[in-house]
Amino acid sequence: MRKTFKMIYFKKFLIFAVVTLMISCGENPKTEENQRKVDRLIKENDSLKKVLSNNQQTTDTLLVSNKEAEVPPVKEPVTTQKGEGKHPISLHWIGWDRPGNATLKPIDSEWFSISGSQKNKAGDYLIIEGKIKRIGEKELEFTGIIVTKVSNNNGGEPCVKQGKQTFYGKGNRTYFRLQNMENCEGGMLVDYVDIFPGTSGL
Repeated sequence: MRKTFKMIYFKKFLIFAVVTLMISCGENPKTEENQRKVDRLIKENDSLKKVLSNNQQTTDTLLVSNKEAEVPPVKEPVTTQKGEGKHPISLHWIGWDRPGNATLKPIDSEWFSISGSQKNKAGDYLIIEGKIKRIGEKELEFTGIIVTKVSNNNGGEPCVKQGKQTFYGKGNRTYFRLQNMENCEGGMLVDYVDIFPGTSGL
């Protein structure tokens, strides 16, 4: 009887052990570990996507900035003439401290008309009529007529210089001097005809 009871008890224990083992095998710890790995990879993948998304936004911003930087700035149209204005002019025989005035008016994109004079009470004078343009920082080109008359020079007769002439600003001078300086009397007599900075676009 005891043997039978023991046998029955042993069989029940054996069945319980087998069932427990089957249940344990059914849970499969390896499967749980794999599931944890998968969950971790999903989280890492989500984080990587977020980083890539942020990097792409930064790249897009940089590309837009570079494209904007490559666009050349809109340049203001170059105005070669600023309109008419007045310039002091002088003949040194009459005096630099009492200059006359010349009016300059634009003719086209290069040339200005110029008309002016300097006179004193003794009847000495400088007259300039023609057109003028700048051909360099220190150089002007003039075409027209320049007349000087000084009572003590050339027998008191007018000295006429006609045609193409050059005015040049030597060294640090801010004014331009007629390079054809010789008076009509000849010899060592010279006329210093000067045009000073003024309000025109010359």
